[in-house]
Amino acid sequence: MLGAVVAAVLLAALPGFAAEAGAARAEPLPVTLQLKWFHQFQFAGYYAALEKGWFREAGMDVRLVAGSPAIDPARVVADGKAEFGIGNSSLVIDREQGAPVMVVAAIFQHSPFVILARRSAGLDSVRDLAGRTLMVEAHSAELTAYLRHSGVPMDRILQVPHTGDARALAAGVDACTAYTTTEPYDLIRAGIPYVTFNPREAGIDYYGDTLFTGERFAAEHPELVRAFRRVALAGWRYALDHSDEIIDLIATRYAPGIDRGKLAFEAEEIRRLMISDVVDVGYVSAARWQRIAEGFVAAGLLKSPAIPAGFLFEPDEQPDLRWLYGGLSGLTLVVLGVSAIAHRFHRLNGRLQQEIAARKVLEDSLIALAATDPLTGVRNRRSFMAVSEEEFVRARRFEHPMAVLALDIDHFKRVNDTWGHPAGDRVIRAVVDACRLCLREFDIIGRLGGEEFTALLPEADALSAMRAAERLHEAVGDVVVTLECGAVIQVTVSIGVAALTGDHRSLAELLSHADQALYAAKQAGRNRISLWQPPLPGEA
Repeated sequence: MLGAVVAAVLLAALPGFAAEAGAARAEPLPVTLQLKWFHQFQFAGYYAALEKGWFREAGMDVRLVAGSPAIDPARVVADGKAEFGIGNSSLVIDREQGAPVMVVAAIFQHSPFVILARRSAGLDSVRDLAGRTLMVEAHSAELTAYLRHSGVPMDRILQVPHTGDARALAAGVDACTAYTTTEPYDLIRAGIPYVTFNPREAGIDYYGDTLFTGERFAAEHPELVRAFRRVALAGWRYALDHSDEIIDLIATRYAPGIDRGKLAFEAEEIRRLMISDVVDVGYVSAARWQRIAEGFVAAGLLKSPAIPAGFLFEPDEQPDLRWLYGGLSGLTLVVLGVSAIAHRFHRLNGRLQQEIAARKVLEDSLIALAATDPLTGVRNRRSFMAVSEEEFVRARRFEHPMAVLALDIDHFKRVNDTWGHPAGDRVIRAVVDACRLCLREFDIIGRLGGEEFTALLPEADALSAMRAAERLHEAVGDVVVTLECGAVIQVTVSIGVAALTGDHRSLAELLSHADQALYAAKQAGRNRISLWQPPLPGEA
């Protein structure tokens, strides 16, 4: 509630907002925003602003229209069926081809567009898509630029319409255009192995999810366009600060039944794409649009690298200083000169911040890669042991409980020998997904070997650890992996449990006891849980 009040106060303080709010009470103007995909967190800022009533206060009765793979928002706006739309960097192509579209704000500073391909023999790089089937949505020109830049012969790719569901990769489609914010989650949950081909790896880094309007509407209602932008960006700031609230809103009003975990996954990825802690939400750079246009020209998708006149909507939001100009013309020149210098430094500082942010993202990615098992996304052996050692020392020092679960997929070698390693990979990922669903956020999961996993449970005694093991055992027992050939693999695991006692002098000793319990579970017939028990006094 306090956040809504603060946001409303900030909105009211913006130039022109109060006047527009007054107009809103008289007769709100019906305004349609054409989204580029189905309802999801991708449009959280607009849901937030609409829910809080900020659009209506600014003089607009806003209607949000869901998109689909076949809908091109640029065409919808150009045809006068919507006043605003959500597009991407291909808007500059639309403009050259005659669509009177005008960029208002860039919501994602990095595009989420990627190509996801079915993990199979011979699909190791983007160039291997030649001769394959690619499921393509209507507005993905930047991925075409990526393919051409990478030397992929477009006439050797069989392009088919996008169904809106990346799980088509398990039904014969080799690859599909996708967003990093959503489709990877669907594939992980479905246990479908995939590889990602990202244009940013080839130096193609475009804007994503750009708010735009029609040129005629902007000419007739410039203040309304400014108000729409201000409200939308305020909505995005609110959505980022109150993501749980907006996830609830989406799941109840806009997309009933949607997986809330998917929305949370999407929200986190969108934060990385917006880099709002470095760049103002909605920031648009003419120079960057120039580079985007040059990239499209190089790919043969655009004729002229020049940004069309009027393509960028740039309202003048500087205060009116005409009352000062009359008597202080000399001082005005000084002020303007200083302002120009300050603006120059501001732009340079902005670029420097972007470069620092990009470098930080790269460093974080490299650190994550060094600590992560590439197949499952959980910690690798080295990372798991390092973090677990810290937890062990903390638990011993403060006499806190801690436990370890050692997991082994039953008869895993039989899966690999019968169905091949891709099937084995799917089974491994399915088990890891079950671990994530059953264990707590601060529990530590590591892949220590092929089908061997260990989970360290801070603040868990033997009873709590056994309950966690039972939940995990039951969840894995429900896992069924269906292969493309129709074969069905039923997955089970054996679990060994060991809880920290005062006799444990090292992490290695605790892990060894969990392994002993695991061995006992396997010796007893597998598909069960075994708890390590300290030897009784007098026992060896």
